Amino acid sequence: MNINPLYGGIYDHESRAVSAQLSRDAASILFVGTQCNFSHSLISVTDRELGDLTVATALSLHELREIMAAALGHPALIVLDEPTMRNLGTDDRAYLMGLTDVALAIAFSSSGYGMACYQDAQLRQRGASIFPLDMRLDVWLSVIRMVAHGGNYIAPEIIAPFAPPAPHGAEPLDDEGDGVQPDALHPEVRQPADDVGELEEDLRIAPVE
Repeated sequence: MNINPLYGGIYDHESRAVSAQLSRDAASILFVGTQCNFSHSLISVTDRELGDLTVATALSLHELREIMAAALGHPALIVLDEPTMRNLGTDDRAYLMGLTDVALAIAFSSSGYGMACYQDAQLRQRGASIFPLDMRLDVWLSVIRMVAHGGNYIAPEIIAPFAPPAPHGAEPLDDEGDGVQPDALHPEVRQPADDVGELEEDLRIAPVE
């Protein structure tokens, strides 16, 4: 027999469902998307490692809206995967843009879609963060924490194609010898004080399972 610490009683199916609903209603970060992208293992380790930030998931915008309607307050951050963003209807998109007290982030699967989001005028005005799903775990955690605490992050590979070329001979070469200074590749990385990690490096590896 398991004891539910929330109620001090038997941890049956009904109390488990109530506990899960309460945790979703009070979550600091809501991940909206498929279980393939936001897997149980990824969400569990994100919830555990972030410590002060509670994490929950929703499978669709419809489910997100139900959670938001039932919650006493709004989360600090909503992270949507690429399929969810691609399939947004006009009303759902307007709903997201209207949540001005909530930070918005898009975790893309394809760089082409990430660049399309970067060029989207509404998302730029909204201050949406844009980054890939396939980041190293420590970088993923640092980015999520930073954005949830009020920062903004655009992945370097998304910004790079739009960076203006440096005038010939006016800038020394960077470490990779491409003539583009690191600061030019990251004009939209803004970190709050005491944030962790050097997030201005492009540290992408295989997706976290």
